[in-house]
Amino acid sequence: MQNKAELSLSDQPKVRCFGSNAALTIEATPLLVKGVPHGHTVNLDVAPRQGENVIWARKITVQLSDTELPIMAAVCLGYLPKAHFKRSGKGIFIERQPNKLFVSATQGSGSAFALPIPIGQTFQVSSLVLSQLQKQTEYSDSNLLIAALRGAAGLYKPNSS
Repeated sequence: MQNKAELSLSDQPKVRCFGSNAALTIEATPLLVKGVPHGHTVNLDVAPRQGENVIWARKITVQLSDTELPIMAAVCLGYLPKAHFKRSGKGIFIERQPNKLFVSATQGSGSAFALPIPIGQTFQVSSLVLSQLQKQTEYSDSNLLIAALRGAAGLYKPNSS
């Protein structure tokens, strides 16, 4: 029997969302700090679509840090209206809009992909993010996790840049 710690990255839980022009995969993954696993998080992969095909070779990937994961959870749960996860030369923006989350990703000039995430898939994304957050914090009480998340979200002020 395979131990959960021995799961390969391809076996990690994930949610895939498809828009008409782009696709998103949110995947549970170890949090890497200087290349060494150090907790739990998610990777966000956004890639363009051409017809029915997703061009994963052009994907924009951002791994959320231990401080970004609760921000993502707060957006999913409606405690925050939006978040921008920036990296050198790229970023992923997530915003709550009526009946959906809206995700856009940019990298350099000419690489910009966006898609809506409908309510049903937003639920799946929220569940995965909360599951990883619960592993990261080691909170066994989900009510405590939600209360801590709500309190932290009240402090959040996005950068104006």
